Amino acid sequence: MKTVEISGYDRKTPIRSFRDWEASALPPGRKLKQWKEGRSEFELGRIWMERGEPSVPAELLRLLDSHESTRGTVIRSGITQLETTLPFANRGPRCHDLALLADHDGSTVSICIEAKADESFGRAVGAELLAARNRTPRTKFPDRLDWLTSSLLGIPAFADDERKVLSDEITSMPYQLFSALGGTLLEADLQGARKAVLVVHEFRTPLTTDVKMNANASALDGFLQLVLASNGSTDTNFGLEPGQLYGPVSIIDRPIVGTSKMPCHIPFFVGKIRTDCISP
Repeated sequence: MKTVEISGYDRKTPIRSFRDWEASALPPGRKLKQWKEGRSEFELGRIWMERGEPSVPAELLRLLDSHESTRGTVIRSGITQLETTLPFANRGPRCHDLALLADHDGSTVSICIEAKADESFGRAVGAELLAARNRTPRTKFPDRLDWLTSSLLGIPAFADDERKVLSDEITSMPYQLFSALGGTLLEADLQGARKAVLVVHEFRTPLTTDVKMNANASALDGFLQLVLASNGSTDTNFGLEPGQLYGPVSIIDRPIVGTSKMPCHIPFFVGKIRTDCISP
């Protein structure tokens, strides 16, 4: 394991111990709801502080070393709960559980960690849209959603000009996965990175159920298959296994008039790692 510099959500407070992580990793509102032993935020902090100081988990090192394009990557620093603004976002930026900066062969690699202890990938696009439309003031979520699906998939979010009917391909997909991939690419661009890596770090704990973890796996696989099929790949019938890093994948350049562009010049990788916190 390698020691890295980790800062809290305010980007300033150094985290040097598990106690620091508990105090500074999450904003107070999120800490109240999410900080619990056996759940993802707690377990993420625990494994990064396993040695008593911020150190890269062995699972993540093995994942990066398993692929020739990321082998030898050195993680330098990280920020917990880093928010990346998405286009048309008057609220709801992409929040990375842990955003890391790394070096590989003299260039920068941006690695964004999504921690899960069987928590779902959030509501489906259809449910997220309905909730957004019930909020006040008027939401920009439909514009943001259309930007994400059009950029990542080449598929408009809506099947009609009035934006009342969602496209069939996306309505049941978890919205969080669209924002996770889009936010990972945007953050990589902000950091001047040459590669982007999205990692789902699963934790199996006494509070998790395998049924929910399997449901997450199916949701992630379905999303990745759609992304790959929409961007010219023929390798679309696979399931991402723990310890597997898939890529590189390049998003087809699909400029959208009147707004910022998805950084299609940055190839991305998607990986999954699992930490089993249940004693045999």
